[in-house]
Amino acid sequence: MVGRAAINITGHNQSYFFKGDKYVKINWTPGNTDDTIQYGPTEFAKEWPSLKEAGFNQIDAILPIPGHDHRAYFFCGGNYARIEFTPGGGDKIVGSGVHTIEGAWPSLKKAGFKHVDGALLVPGRADEAYIFSGEQYCRVKFKEGQTDDELIGGPRDIAGVWSASGFKTIDTIIPRPGNDANAYLFCGDNYAQVKVNPGGSDELVGRHTCAGGWPSLHKAGFY
Repeated sequence: MVGRAAINITGHNQSYFFKGDKYVKINWTPGNTDDTIQYGPTEFAKEWPSLKEAGFNQIDAILPIPGHDHRAYFFCGGNYARIEFTPGGGDKIVGSGVHTIEGAWPSLKKAGFKHVDGALLVPGRADEAYIFSGEQYCRVKFKEGQTDDELIGGPRDIAGVWSASGFKTIDTIIPRPGNDANAYLFCGDNYAQVKVNPGGSDELVGRHTCAGGWPSLHKAGFY
């Protein structure tokens, strides 16, 4: 529960990054280091009324919901909420509010995950996700708004199957825009881009310092 998370903004070369009680909106192009701050950093409670309503003091992970460009699960500690947002506009909690991971994600309860550090949709699968917690990850099958999700893989050590990055834990993970087969993994002051191979081990594309590869996040004080 390091209080770091990110989500890409569909249809734009932009992403929201969260750290602690703040967030920043950045412009970026994969493969380049000319990213810039579009907005922020500022306290997300001032700009995201849904997160304030949820009582979240930090965002630990975000899982995009397939079929919706701007809807996702936001995780904080042992709780989560479904949030729908309009870039540059409003946001709201979807469904019946805030729930516990233990009570509403039986797959994660079975895996022994009490919190979520990162989440990534499985490339090519609209109803599966990789969930990271501590030094482990698992693979789950889920449907929005349902509590019949299944544990279909793991838990296993991140260092084993996601060994290309050299990371034992994951602070944040997002897919590469335009190429969901690749993902950016963040850990401490470093990040790596990997090719995700469902059912197999990932392949390293590159690893760098966050300060060197993401100048906007460094300027925001996030790294």
